Amino acid sequence: MILGDLTDEKDYHSSHLVNRLVSALAALAREGIGIHILMGNHDYAEGSKPFFSFISELPRCFFYSQQRMVEIGNVRWAFFPHSREPVWADRKYMQEIGIDYVGCHQVFSGAVSESGRELAGVGARALEGVGKVWAGDIHVPQQVGVVEYVGSPYPIHFGDSFEPRVVMLDGGRHWSLYPETIRKLVLRIRDPDEIEEMPEWRAGDQVKVVVSLRRADFSRWDVYRQAIRTICKRNELDLCGIELQERRRERLKLANDTDVPRAPADQFEAYVEAQRVDPSDAEVGRTML
Repeated sequence: MILGDLTDEKDYHSSHLVNRLVSALAALAREGIGIHILMGNHDYAEGSKPFFSFISELPRCFFYSQQRMVEIGNVRWAFFPHSREPVWADRKYMQEIGIDYVGCHQVFSGAVSESGRELAGVGARALEGVGKVWAGDIHVPQQVGVVEYVGSPYPIHFGDSFEPRVVMLDGGRHWSLYPETIRKLVLRIRDPDEIEEMPEWRAGDQVKVVVSLRRADFSRWDVYRQAIRTICKRNELDLCGIELQERRRERLKLANDTDVPRAPADQFEAYVEAQRVDPSDAEVGRTML
């Protein structure tokens, strides 16, 4: 089961990626595996025309763009795909027919994003007491009231630090599984050789390399880029981008300088005192300030 968001960039993906994705799903289906997919907010621009609805044409594949009650192996599910104005099925009705699990794709108030920001969303009160509620949409695995976010099985953005997860269900029991997957890392370096000294990456990871150079060394940029490509290829790193940043000299602190913000006039007087500025020059400076 995939609780929404088959891809990240909606309809901006290449046909190569879409074909590769559908081929992988079809291969699972040929092994006799049933595949149930909820429509996520990244799976459509118009709710009536989701990008991947055609997947339902594949054997054993089901794509849900509308609310649906489904029995899978004697287990009853209520599926709620993403909606900008979600309307949940009647709680009493779901209790009467014996819903075991709810699968949905929605942001619920109190969920926390991968950046640590608390998100505003819809309330989950209508789902209380129905069945175990599993949700997609939020990448970080977490519990929010009666809702448990499965989380993403791999990092989505460069710099993501959450632990990817999938969940295995068996009857009324479940287990969290943490697959060994790619990482999406940002490597910050001053010299290409530093890449091989970094302990955080492993072969197969996707990386973006940020190179910090003094302006005087900008003429060597092409040499640095070629060296980075060679090193990444040698170490089986999937290089997704190289970025140049200028390395600036840090401002020299005065002996009595502190990290406490000071008024401009106070900073000026500290400078006058530290540099022993001529009194007449200092007075001109005060007038200008």
